[in-house]
Amino acid sequence: MPRTFESLYETWHRPMLYVAEQILQDHHLAEDAVQNALFRISRQRHCLPSEEKALRAYVLTSAKHAALDLLPKKQEDADIDTLVIADGQDVFAEIAASEDYERLLRAIEALPEIYRDVLMLRYVQEMKLGQIARLLGKTKSTISKQLQRAKALLQANYLKEE
Repeated sequence: MPRTFESLYETWHRPMLYVAEQILQDHHLAEDAVQNALFRISRQRHCLPSEEKALRAYVLTSAKHAALDLLPKKQEDADIDTLVIADGQDVFAEIAASEDYERLLRAIEALPEIYRDVLMLRYVQEMKLGQIARLLGKTKSTISKQLQRAKALLQANYLKEE
């Protein structure tokens, strides 16, 4: 069921604002964070989860990340070498957990749409590979391969941002 931006705003603005205010302790900054999160969500409307519980998690997580982006940085941006850890740890998860979120977003936006969507579904909406495969009408192995390629491209794009 397609959602309009207005219906998303009406339904989720207040809960998103609450989350942002809890983090920022400033109403005006929280409003800015919610506006940023809603803008990002509006750009990804075509791949929002249809289940209410998953949508709630997605929009509130978006509000949390947008609020965290507005917190003053306590240290310099992390270097990619500290983010890429051996032994197969997930590069995307490590970068997403860093304070260098805006740089990550630019790297994601530079990806082809197919890879960008798979990354968003997997890591932002926290969907399992099988769920993504059903949603996109592809096999689980295809989604796995696209995710692998997306992470490799993301790492290359992220390094270009330096």
